[in-house]
Amino acid sequence: MDDRANTEHPRVVVETEHARTTHSAGKAVRIGRDPQLEVTIVDPVVSREHAQLTWDDGWQLVDSGSKNGIYVDGERREKVPVTSPVRVRLGDATEGPVVRLSIEDPDATRQDVGARWDESTISVGTPSAPTATPHDETPAGSLTVGRSPDNDIVVRDVLASRHHAIVHHVPSGLEIDDLGSVNGTFVGGARVSRAQLTDGDVVTIGNTDFGVREGRLVPRRVVSPTAGGLRVDGVGLTIEGGRRLLEDVTFTAQPGSLTAVIGPSGAGKTTVATIISGSERPTEGVVEFEGRSVHAEYQVLRSRIGMVPQDDVVHRQLTIRQALGYAAELRLPPDTSREDREEVIATVLGELQLSEHADTRVDRLSGGQRKRASVAMELLTGPSLLILDEPTSGLDPALDRQIMATLRRLADSGRVVVIVTHSLSYLEMCDQVLLLAPGGKTAYVGPPDRVGAALGSTDWADIFARVAADPDGVFAAYRATRPSVEVPAPSPPGPLGSPAHTSRRKQLSTVARRQVRLIRADRGYLIFLSLLPFVLGGLAVLVPGDTGFGPSGLDESGELTQILVVLILGAAFMGCSLTIRDLVGERMIYHRERAAGLLPSAYLTAKIVVFCAAAIVQSVIMVAIVFVGKGFPGRGSLIPSGSVELIVDIAVTTCSCVLVGLALSSVARSNEQVMPMLVVTIMVQLVMCGGLITITGRKVLEQLSWLFPSRWGFAASASTVDLRTNATGTEPDTLWQHAASWWLLSIAMLVLISGVLGVVTYARLRLRRSRRAG
Repeated sequence: MDDRANTEHPRVVVETEHARTTHSAGKAVRIGRDPQLEVTIVDPVVSREHAQLTWDDGWQLVDSGSKNGIYVDGERREKVPVTSPVRVRLGDATEGPVVRLSIEDPDATRQDVGARWDESTISVGTPSAPTATPHDETPAGSLTVGRSPDNDIVVRDVLASRHHAIVHHVPSGLEIDDLGSVNGTFVGGARVSRAQLTDGDVVTIGNTDFGVREGRLVPRRVVSPTAGGLRVDGVGLTIEGGRRLLEDVTFTAQPGSLTAVIGPSGAGKTTVATIISGSERPTEGVVEFEGRSVHAEYQVLRSRIGMVPQDDVVHRQLTIRQALGYAAELRLPPDTSREDREEVIATVLGELQLSEHADTRVDRLSGGQRKRASVAMELLTGPSLLILDEPTSGLDPALDRQIMATLRRLADSGRVVVIVTHSLSYLEMCDQVLLLAPGGKTAYVGPPDRVGAALGSTDWADIFARVAADPDGVFAAYRATRPSVEVPAPSPPGPLGSPAHTSRRKQLSTVARRQVRLIRADRGYLIFLSLLPFVLGGLAVLVPGDTGFGPSGLDESGELTQILVVLILGAAFMGCSLTIRDLVGERMIYHRERAAGLLPSAYLTAKIVVFCAAAIVQSVIMVAIVFVGKGFPGRGSLIPSGSVELIVDIAVTTCSCVLVGLALSSVARSNEQVMPMLVVTIMVQLVMCGGLITITGRKVLEQLSWLFPSRWGFAASASTVDLRTNATGTEPDTLWQHAASWWLLSIAMLVLISGVLGVVTYARLRLRRSRRAG
C-alpha cells in the first residue's frame, strides 16, 4: 500500500486510560504490555502483544492469540470491526482495561500547516489532551509546543513548560525558539535558545524526543530493540595510583527489565550505579541510554535518570503528601499549577500503592513504605531509568519481598530499573543479575536461573565464596564465554550543564515554608524551643541582687555583669541549638534535591531566614522576662530606649549563633557528633564573652576572643547598659564604653562574623559528595 493510499484512508483513534493516539493505515498498530509496541497498556491480564489494529477494507481489531482475549459488551471476540466508536476490554469481560476505538474526522483534527507537520505530532505523551487550538500570539506559519492544551503540539510531559517553544517555517527550513522554559529546549544534545533544524536533528523537550524528518517535526521512535534501553559497554574505572575499581563491565537492559547488581563488599556495585547515573565518568567504555551517551549528553538525559540512595530522602516529620508536594514545587516547572502538581502526586502514589498512606507521617510508616516514599520522590519527574542503592537494606524478609514486587511493577510499566543489593532472597523477580567480583570484575551476567550452569552451583553462599576467593579466575571464565571485542573508548565529555531549577525566590519560599512546617510537626522540638527562652530568662532573674540594670553603688556582687553573662549564654545556647542538628540531619535529602536543581544559596538563605526569625522571637521573650524581674536599663548607646537596644544586642547575638550552629552542622559527619560539639561551643562562648573571666589585656586570648560572637554580643550589651559605670569593681574594657561608635563596632563585628560563617556554610554546601565505592 503506497503512501498516497495511506493518506486517503481514515485514521483510527485509540484511547486508553492514559493516552490518546491516532494512526494511519499501512502499518499494523500493536497493542499490549510490551513498551516497544505502538500502544502500551500495563496490566497483568494484558499479554505482551495482545491485539492488532489492521486495515483491510476498513479498520478492525484482531486478537493476536492473547491468553485472556478481547471483549465487547461482555462477549469474547476474535475480530472487532471499527466502523463506529467501539469500547473494548482487554483480558477480562468486566474489569479488564478499556480501549476506545473510533475513526478520526480528518477535517476536525488534522493540523496541516503548509504540509509540513505530521498529524501524529499533535499530542505526545501519556494523558489524553483536549483538541489543540492555535495559540493566540503564534505568527502565521508557526506552531507552539508545550504542555498546555492550547498549544499546536501538546507535549504531555511534567517537565515541559506550558508554552515551551515555538517552531517557525523559514525559507531555509525549520527554526525553533525556546520560550524561556525552565528545563530548556535541546537540539542534538545541546541546550539552545534558537536553532536552525535540519533533517535528522533530535529535538528534546522535557523527557520527550522529536525528530526532524523531511521538514517535519515528528515523535522520535525507537528503531532497534535495545536503542530505548540501557547499554553498558566495556566500562572500567581506574583512580589515582593506578587502582582499578571496575574492569570491562558490559550488559544491556531493555525497557521493562529489572536488573540486580550483586557481589561481595568492595566489588564496585555502587560505583557501577554512580557511573550509570552519570554522576561519575568511566575511564574506559561507554554508557548509553535511549541511544544516547549518558556522559556526552548528560544535560539532556539527567531528568530521565532517577537515583534513589540507600538512606531515606524524605523528611520523617512530614506526611507523604506534604513531602511530595514540596518536592514537586522544587522539581516541576514554575508554571505547573497546584492542581497539576496534585495530579502528578496522586499518580505516583497510586503507582506505588501509597494512596491510602498519603496523609500518614513518614516516621509512622513501615520500612518498606518509607523506601517506596523515597522512590516516589524520583518518580515525580517521570524518569525512564531508575537506579536504587540497597533498596532492601535493613528490611525483614516480608518487606524485602514487598519492595522487590514494587520494583518489578515499576519495571513492567516500561522503565529500566537497576538495583544494587546484598539481598539474594528474591532475585528470581529480576530479569537478569550482574555479579561482580572484588576489583569490579564481572563474574556473571544473565538470568538468575542460569547462574548454576555458568558457575557450577545454585547456592549463592558457595558462589560468593568462590567469587571472593578467585576473582581473576571467574572473570577469565566469564570473558571466555564472550566474543573478543575491542573495548570502546569513553565518550568525549559533554557539558554537564546545571540541573533545571525554578527561580531562586520560589525555591527560597518553598524551603522556608517546608522548614516552618518541619518545626511545627516535631512536637518535642517545638516544645523545647518554646520553653527555652522562659527557662533562660528565669535563670537571669535568679541572679542575686536588687539593683538590676541600675548603678550597683557599694554592692560589688557583680549582679549586672552576671545578668549579662546569663543573657549572652542564653543567646549562644538558643542560636546554636536551633540549627546545629539541622543540616547534618537532612544531608542526604539536600544532596538529592541539589542534584534535582535546588540552589545551595536558596536553601541556606531559607534556613537563615526561618531560624533567625525564631531566634529573634526567643530573644525578645527571654529579655522581656528579665525586664519583668530586674527592671529596665537606662538610655542606650545609640537608641534612646536602652530596653530596645538591649533586645537588639541579644537578638543579633542569637542570630549570629544561628550561623555558628549551621556552620558546625555543615561539618559534622553524623548526628552523634552534634551534642559534643554543642557543649564545647557553649563552654567556649561562655569563656570568651569576657564577663565571666577577665580576658582584657591578656595577649593571644584577647585576640582569639574576637573570633567569637559572645565577645561582641557581651560588648554590645555592656555598652548599652553602661557596665563600666554601673557595675562597681568591674575590670574596665575598652569595648564596653557607653558610646554609639563602640556599640556600632560590636554590632558590625557580629554581622561580619555571621557573614563569614554564612560563606563557610555555603562553601560546605557546594562541595560535591565524595565518591563511594560499593
